[in-house]
Formats: sequence, C-alpha cells, structure tokens
Amino acid sequence: MTKEEFKKTLETAVGGTAYGDEIIEDLVAHFDETGKYAQNAKDRLDERIATLKGWAKKHEAEGQADKAAEELAKVAIAEKALAAIA
Repeated sequence: MTKEEFKKTLETAVGGTAYGDEIIEDLVAHFDETGKYAQNAKDRLDERIATLKGWAKKHEAEGQADKAAEELAKVAIAEKALAAIA
C-alpha cells in the first residue's frame, strides 16, 4: 500500500472528525515506506487506545462521566482506524 492509499483508507474510516483527522495526520506522518507501516500504525493506535481508556477510567473514578464519555468516543474512533488498517 502506498502512503496515499493508506491515507485514503484512513480518511474513509475516520476522516471528518477532529480526532479522526488528528489520527490520520499522525499515522501518515509516521508512514514507513519499507512495508512496516501497518504494524507501526497498529502499535501507535494500540498505545492511543490504552491511554484513552486509562483517562476514561480516571475520569469515571473522579465522577466526571462527561469527560469519561469524551475519552470513550475517541476510543471508538481509534478502534475504527485500527479496524481499517488491520
């Protein structure tokens, strides 16, 4: 897959939202032409998802359900991106 094809795949999956566009920008910037782009992208997304889930859990424990929901919405976007490149 070329860098442009990779970007279009992500745009189709998660483009159009601020967080989705942020993910696309990050993954395309770290695209590896040697063919390891998918593993690198999966690793980056796994880290994002884990971090977001941690923040959601922290907000929930602090009684901030609205902030937890925001983090979980970001998790859903990151998981869509992950599914698109898997």
